[in-house]
Amino acid sequence: DQTGGTITAGTLGVNAATSINLASNNAVATTFAAKATNGNLLFKNANGYDINTVAADGTQFTLVDGVTAVAASTNITLEAGSGTVTQTSGKLVRTDTGGSGATGGLELKGGGAFTLTDAGNSVSTLAAGTGAGVLRYVNAGALTVGTVNSVGVTRTGDTLINTQTGNLTLAQSINVGTGNSLRLQSVAGKVDQTGGTITAGTLGVNAAT
Repeated sequence: DQTGGTITAGTLGVNAATSINLASNNAVATTFAAKATNGNLLFKNANGYDINTVAADGTQFTLVDGVTAVAASTNITLEAGSGTVTQTSGKLVRTDTGGSGATGGLELKGGGAFTLTDAGNSVSTLAAGTGAGVLRYVNAGALTVGTVNSVGVTRTGDTLINTQTGNLTLAQSINVGTGNSLRLQSVAGKVDQTGGTITAGTLGVNAAT
């Protein structure tokens, strides 16, 4: 855990047997990867970065790939003050063990933009706190816009939310501002609004069923 101080680095990789809580306004310049085996994962950074791999170093440091919270019903929070958080292809954001199905949530926060569009990303719930950047998120399976600390999605930027399989369920409000676009797509399922309100300048909805 980080209870004080900050981290300044080009690349940061973190493996933890429990939770990861990096809550200071850190300054990682290029690459971030983390795995929390039995707890929530929180990373706050002043600027954007790329989710990628941090290589192993013999037996002294275990490779860490993408951003993963392994235990059931644990959450990932990513916060960026500015810039854009991206991901290299195949470097996934996951709240599962790579096959058991996602049960945890993803919270995106801060003034930065998020472009997390790998079709292998796997969480069960998405929320986004107030911020001004573009948000683009693609999920492998069914996804609910709900509560992960933040409630629903509140952004002042163009937003895209896409599920590759399974339904996209809107259980909480989505507000991207009246001057921005919101695109919702379920490639192989349906888009269901079960709660909340939708506020956008332009709304586009695609559903397979």
